[in-house]
Amino acid sequence: MNAAPLFRPEKTELKIGFLPLTDCAVLVAAQERGLFEKYGLEVSLEREVSWANIRDRVAFGSLDAAHMLAPMPLAATLGIDGLGIPMQSAFSMGLNGSAITLSNTLMDELKTICSDCFESTPLKATALKKLIDAKPDRKLVFAHVFPYSQHHYLLNAWLEDAGIDPVNDVELKVIPPPQMVAQLASGEIDGYSSGEPWNQVAVQQGIGSVAITSYEIWNNGPGKVLGVTQKWAAQNPQTHRAIVAALLEAAQWLDHPHGRSQTAEWMSREDYLNVPLEQIRGPLMGQYQFSLDEPARTLPDFNCFYRHGATIPWHSHGAFFLQQMSQGGQLKKSVDQQAVLDSVYKLDVYRDVAEKLGLPYPLDNHKAETVNQSAWVLKRASKPIAMGSSQITLARLSGQVSQLNP
Repeated sequence: MNAAPLFRPEKTELKIGFLPLTDCAVLVAAQERGLFEKYGLEVSLEREVSWANIRDRVAFGSLDAAHMLAPMPLAATLGIDGLGIPMQSAFSMGLNGSAITLSNTLMDELKTICSDCFESTPLKATALKKLIDAKPDRKLVFAHVFPYSQHHYLLNAWLEDAGIDPVNDVELKVIPPPQMVAQLASGEIDGYSSGEPWNQVAVQQGIGSVAITSYEIWNNGPGKVLGVTQKWAAQNPQTHRAIVAALLEAAQWLDHPHGRSQTAEWMSREDYLNVPLEQIRGPLMGQYQFSLDEPARTLPDFNCFYRHGATIPWHSHGAFFLQQMSQGGQLKKSVDQQAVLDSVYKLDVYRDVAEKLGLPYPLDNHKAETVNQSAWVLKRASKPIAMGSSQITLARLSGQVSQLNP
């Protein structure tokens, strides 16, 4: 006798969007391993060209769900993203996974102006500050992927840590991730903050070098989420849960080396990232190359898909994004923070799915950030959850995030 299905999807044929980035891996793994079908879904994964396209297509219903930057559902719900169609997320697609890359021309200049700045890691923007002070008439141009993105906020934090004003001392512009390398090569930009594989592509083509990874700035900081509109979630609660269930299974499998190796091969295909395998595999397997003239460094947590609570849509991450939006002038009105987080970061949905799958889930919506600088165990959970460091290496950013702790 067959067991009753865990979910009864209201809608079974779905279109889910993604950008060609390594952290879409959970979607690819779920699709290629038949996990969507396991939960009664027939999914078409659709590659998009920009985060604005993702936002628009989800907002207007031509996509059911999508790979999104973690702050995007918040910005949409707050009405500051240009459309104002409320969105939500019940699943984090992973932690870490991005970096700040500088052109090799700029990196050589920085080594000349301050060779001592390169004697320790992670690399601070100190040499960049010295160059800006020495050449005040020159305005360096840096790109990030979207105004409401962890990439934007971490780039700002890295610059500010060295006393660089991101508004007045440099020029910032938005470029879709796949276009970053070409614009770096042409000299239109001097550096960028983006997810993989686009940092490794620049390194392996001899165009750029990585200054610092997101993991080195904030151990196990937020990255991407699965986003849907609030209207869609209300109309399709069982479908939403079925998607989350498939992705939870995929995320667990991706934390095994063979899962990562196989998914790297899938993602290299033309219908996914369309990038050579060697430019995808390294970071996924914990081997990260900062420049072409040095060996890869071991960064086992550069991508976290399940471990360290990577799939949990923490309210504490949302509170950080609200803080950055407010301090950066993106959010100009006061809001009921708890009400906004409750409507956008749907831990109730996550808990429901995790319980049905027999997986651990947190009892609280927030976790303390910056406090744990090594591995620890979250005991306020249905079952204890092994967690990782949440250390932040930039003093100013660490102070900002610490203010959010209960």
